[in-house]
Amino acid sequence: MWLKDTKRKQGFTLIEILVAVAILGIMFSVTLPVSYELFQSYKNSLKAQEVLLYFASLKRECFLYSEEKDISSANGALVVNGEEKRFPDVYIEVKEPIKLFKNGTSNGGEVELKIGKEKYKITVKAPFAELSLERVKPYKEGA
Repeated sequence: MWLKDTKRKQGFTLIEILVAVAILGIMFSVTLPVSYELFQSYKNSLKAQEVLLYFASLKRECFLYSEEKDISSANGALVVNGEEKRFPDVYIEVKEPIKLFKNGTSNGGEVELKIGKEKYKITVKAPFAELSLERVKPYKEGA
């Protein structure tokens, strides 16, 4: 009789495994959509930073090569001195034309970026053309 008591069951029962799998499934169903939204937001902010870096390079070119740049928008694209510059999946709207002068200064202005469901704003502050980027609010198409 003593020998029978020393034998123990080893492993998990089918019910225990099913409960563990169900708990994991519930956890993933809650966290996966949130993680995906965070990843999309990250990708959108990278696209906005790409546009900001382009503005910084325009400012640098004006100063280094004594050039003037007129910046506006048309059909969701950035227009610099009459030439369109498109960024994939980014809709750009310049509120009022921005001018970058030969010495690196500017008249200032704002640029709105619509990327996915998010909206960003690039601010060019006069007179030294200081650039800043901020996320404004989620963008809803048709609104």
